[in-house]
Amino acid sequence: MQNQPDASEAYVLQAELLVDTLSTQKPLFQRGVSEYELIEILKKAPYHFFDDASLREPLMLFKTHFIVFHALYQLKRRWIEQGEGVLDIHTLNIKLNQESARSDNDKKSQDKVGAITEADALAEYYLDWGNFEKADRKSVDALLNAFWQRMASGNAHTFEQEGIVDAHALLGLPQDEHVSLSVLKRVYKKALQLVHPDKGGTQQEAQDVIHAYQLLLGYYSLK
Repeated sequence: MQNQPDASEAYVLQAELLVDTLSTQKPLFQRGVSEYELIEILKKAPYHFFDDASLREPLMLFKTHFIVFHALYQLKRRWIEQGEGVLDIHTLNIKLNQESARSDNDKKSQDKVGAITEADALAEYYLDWGNFEKADRKSVDALLNAFWQRMASGNAHTFEQEGIVDAHALLGLPQDEHVSLSVLKRVYKKALQLVHPDKGGTQQEAQDVIHAYQLLLGYYSLK
């Protein structure tokens, strides 16, 4: 069992989980979605990444916006590497442009999109957690603590043993095994790979695995 991590580790874990969640929403991005609509989706069950305060107070709004865009640029990079297309990221419309990966000038086009994360000034900004921290470190830490509490349970409630047992079973994690963050992340990534929509699974199966991971993160306080 581990103690509360430093902020940088918490940022990385938060972003990884959000990227995994967003990666199951390909049909949504194929249609196109605004940032506001996306945050509204992430506020609700079964996600519970944010709450109403996330859009109310200016600093909280900035932090929410930054985390969402950080995850989106990570997802953009992932989908480019996988040849899925280019995720066009704008506040009013976030859309997966799959034709970008199939242009007539294929090789040249691939070279171009492969360098997007280095050349795009916005990507550089949102992928740099230093810009996140500059707003106000004390507020950042308070925000992240609230994120972890919401991610762990979605609501303030005690952990039910049946749910913990089911989460272990879903991730293929023996209950009598010592649970460390590295072990939990390893089994989670393996389980998600097997049921991800891109691998023939369904969005619901993927979300069940993500929720099991969130639940055990909170239960073991491995944040």
